[in-house]
Amino acid sequence: METPGITSPLPDCWVVGHGLLGAALAASLRSAGTRVLTLDVAAPADVVGDAADEAVLQRSLQRLVPQVVFCCQATGGGTPADYRRAYGDVVQQLTALNLRVVFCSSVSVYGAVSGAVDEAVQPVGASERAQILLDTEDVVRRSGGIVLRLAALYGAGRCEVLRRHLAGEPRLPGNADRFLSYVHTDDAVSALILAAQKAAPGSCLNVCGESVQHAELYSQLTEATGVLPSEETTPASRRGLSDRLIDCARLRELGWKPQISLRRFAEQCADTLGTDAP
Repeated sequence: METPGITSPLPDCWVVGHGLLGAALAASLRSAGTRVLTLDVAAPADVVGDAADEAVLQRSLQRLVPQVVFCCQATGGGTPADYRRAYGDVVQQLTALNLRVVFCSSVSVYGAVSGAVDEAVQPVGASERAQILLDTEDVVRRSGGIVLRLAALYGAGRCEVLRRHLAGEPRLPGNADRFLSYVHTDDAVSALILAAQKAAPGSCLNVCGESVQHAELYSQLTEATGVLPSEETTPASRRGLSDRLIDCARLRELGWKPQISLRRFAEQCADTLGTDAP
């Protein structure tokens, strides 16, 4: 996907984390002419190893010295210790090497805050894992890096809400007015590239393709797929229900505009996959 207003490639980059987002980002950067080195602790990557390990980073520096490091790693819902290793420890190592970091955080850091949420809103009731993300964000921003707080990510091979809908599994919990927020992988990639090129050092930016109310979400999924939603709902988690309308005005001011909606994605998947999980 082309990033609006961006025509030149980024300088040499590392992409730490080669999962759904990292792999898509690396492919996009390479297609634009950027030299990229990928690092991941498990997934296929140019360097396989833990980026919290200084020896892994030194080995990577021998292959490519980056001007920008994108941190796209994920824990798959891990423990607080997993979060500290994957986020805090990695960023500490990268900033100690004076590398410029673009860090993928999450809108989950806002905790129990409800309603319209921009980057100036102070988090309330953040979980232990969310607090680790906030602490990591602080290290990134103080080093002159950039933080992007991403909504729930979906894309080729992963869209949990659509998978559940097509399989007839219980709906997500919450009342009809509850807001849920999503961003497609391609739109997240364009946001990362744009932020690396245009955002001021120390910036924090929300990244959300759409915040859609619960009832409207399932109406759109039904219209797109022809599959009726389940009459059952899943129980709320112990952390409660998020209900946030994510404001991305700062990112949009840089020229970002999301291109893919959940409805469009669902239509495409329904045409090609039937009731198989996307």
